[in-house]
Amino acid sequence: MRLAPDLTITLGATSPMRKALSLVVLLATLALVVTACGGGDSAPEKPTVPSGAVAVVGDQEITQEQFDQLYDSAVKQGEANGQTAPKKDSAEAKTLKQQVLQSLVQNAEIQQEAEAKGIKVDDKKIQEDLKAFKAQCCQNKQKAYDKYLKDQGLTEAQLLEQFTLRQQAQALYDDITKNVKVTDEEAQKQYDKDKATKFTTAESRKVAHILLDVAPKGKATAADCAKAEEVLKEVEANPGDWKALVKKYSADPGSKDTGGEYTITNDENWDADFRKAAFALKNTGDITDPPVKSQFGCHIIKALGPVTPATVQAFKDVKQQIIDELSQTKKNEAATKWFDGVQKEYAAKSAYAKGYSLPPQQTATDATTAG
Repeated sequence: MRLAPDLTITLGATSPMRKALSLVVLLATLALVVTACGGGDSAPEKPTVPSGAVAVVGDQEITQEQFDQLYDSAVKQGEANGQTAPKKDSAEAKTLKQQVLQSLVQNAEIQQEAEAKGIKVDDKKIQEDLKAFKAQCCQNKQKAYDKYLKDQGLTEAQLLEQFTLRQQAQALYDDITKNVKVTDEEAQKQYDKDKATKFTTAESRKVAHILLDVAPKGKATAADCAKAEEVLKEVEANPGDWKALVKKYSADPGSKDTGGEYTITNDENWDADFRKAAFALKNTGDITDPPVKSQFGCHIIKALGPVTPATVQAFKDVKQQIIDELSQTKKNEAATKWFDGVQKEYAAKSAYAKGYSLPPQQTATDATTAG
């Protein structure tokens, strides 16, 4: 429920203004908090979009002025992020227009649902949010704050509206999810399901290696191991020069300057052949002989310590973590399910001026365009 410092959101992947759009309140955990309530058995009559408006959403008009202000702000914020403003009538401009309208529609729906549910706005909290925002964006310096608003194409009134919408959206989310519960039995079931993958730490071991990777590079060949046999003799003749030999011969850029050292785990994060050989070494200081061929080349592996056994977290130690995660998942599912229903309800009582529409993935099939 926290807005980014610049009050921006990420737009659709096809838009060059992906980071530009502001003044949109979306709960990350809710996806879209947009609602309508009530509704009788018969379909409501579609509203007519009046002159000077781009849409009517339920009982609320979205004016051309509101749309233009937000669109200009989106463009300015995109430019502030080093992006090029979309050309008039281009596909990029069309996409941005749809996303701007979508944000305004969502804002209108949030406001109406909050009002319908009797949600009260705490003005003191809004002022606190504004104060915190000034500190975060501008270190409480008025000139810096004024410049920030100008550069972003924003006004303080728009910021205050944003904080109001955020407060309303949070209240809606809390109301929707207030009855979500997770039982101990559900937590235990989830623990049993995830025990091996999430709550078990594989056995580990500290090792070091020298990787031989002669031509062709990156493809294990017999030549790699032939060269490794030669280097192994040098290692055995000069055991105290291990790090120097690693630096001289190893083709592993990630470890050649640190003695070839890694702490590896006995799981799929490591090459199977390398892992098997490393954990097979009986004692600290033992070295693989012959060298070990893997998909990367041929390795001389040295055990730097004993095997640390695998550990399993007890249910009692992770129970609350599981409950919290399941609770959040359930809340998201409840909110999403609820939103799917009310989205259709709003589509039935919303209309858009000619030339204005929501993004394709958000446009309801029964939506109409009014001129």
